[in-house]
Amino acid sequence: MKFDEMKVLEKSIVPIYEKNCIDGSNFHEPVIDARDIWEFVESKSQFSDWIKYRIEQYGFHENADYCIFSEISEKRGRPANRYIVTLDMAKELGMVEANEKGRMIRRYFIEAEKRYRELKIIRARSKAERRLFTDILKEVLPESPHKNWRYKQFTDLVYKHVTGYNAKQLREMYGKPKDFNVRELLSPQQLHEVSRYESIIQGLLQLGQDYQGVKAILDNPAAFLPEKTA
Repeated sequence: MKFDEMKVLEKSIVPIYEKNCIDGSNFHEPVIDARDIWEFVESKSQFSDWIKYRIEQYGFHENADYCIFSEISEKRGRPANRYIVTLDMAKELGMVEANEKGRMIRRYFIEAEKRYRELKIIRARSKAERRLFTDILKEVLPESPHKNWRYKQFTDLVYKHVTGYNAKQLREMYGKPKDFNVRELLSPQQLHEVSRYESIIQGLLQLGQDYQGVKAILDNPAAFLPEKTA
């Protein structure tokens, strides 16, 4: 993954991104570009001196606390390193500045950590709801050689209504492998919408609708609402 392919989670005091964990696992974590921290705290040192000194001073470890992207600098036209750091390291970088800007950015990262802990809980709940959804599909859909394909049809129908893209397109957009869980790419609001659509589909299937019927209702729900009487 390149730096410019990382998903932006929020832009406030400094941008917070999301990427595969720095330790190389396929899980996700919020990360920060150390240069953004350096600029915010208004350090008098050159960035490369500042980050290297902090790493040595506090014993941060590459591929545990931070990772490095080597890119061509737009300003200088030669290779430059981006230091992408975990939230824990970002908090420490703020704390050790020992000034108001450092304290401010540390508080910001602490609050961000709380938000993304909640996001993990939301995603875990969404995965459980997904299992319930597939269990109901197994019960309701008739047995056939194409039953697994039907699961994909309904899943893609949900994702297209929520994001505008199917599961394959979402994975390709973010450079993820075929077996990557698409829900990891969605915001809390999108996950809520996915659950809402899955609940609607469950109800429609249990009422006897097939895929085409479900799709028609989701695509144009107003056409299926009863007309109001005067």
